[in-house]
Amino acid sequence: MKIIKYETDIFCEGPKVFLAGPTVRGNQPHLTSWRREAEDLFRQNGFDGTLIVPEFEDKTASDKHRFDLPVWEFTGLRMCDCIMFYIPRTRELIGLTTNHEFGYWMARNRRKVIYGRPDDAYRMAYLDIMWKADADDRLRAEGRTYAATIYHTLPETVKAAIELATKRYGDSKLLTANDLLP
Repeated sequence: MKIIKYETDIFCEGPKVFLAGPTVRGNQPHLTSWRREAEDLFRQNGFDGTLIVPEFEDKTASDKHRFDLPVWEFTGLRMCDCIMFYIPRTRELIGLTTNHEFGYWMARNRRKVIYGRPDDAYRMAYLDIMWKADADDRLRAEGRTYAATIYHTLPETVKAAIELATKRYGDSKLLTANDLLP
């Protein structure tokens, strides 16, 4: 498994998962990132791909005035096979950027999104409601099935992300030049 963090080239082979959700900032050294546990769970589940982790190696590094980082993140979000939103929101780890990214990617390409959050996450009702309402609207409009599953633990969310990333990566390998024609 390969882990790519800020300031590292994102171009890589194999299934790719972007770990989206609230990020501990450089001014919050007393907090621990949920992504460390996620990385361990991906390893334990035998994930043989790449994790795109929007964090610095240095826990005290700051994203203040780093206008290149949103572009780096957007590149990773576009390239990945699965965007795993895990949102352990607290009053201190609020995840305001996460709200934007969640809505954007739910609308842009819901098929590559997995959504999880602990039951005690702070103020999650709106995202839950919109996740389910969007699935219902798409089902009615397109006559297709859209998962409205909300995973309630990090291990469940990781397993779902591995499954989706592996499937989407495998499906993309089956495409031919004719599949890409209008």
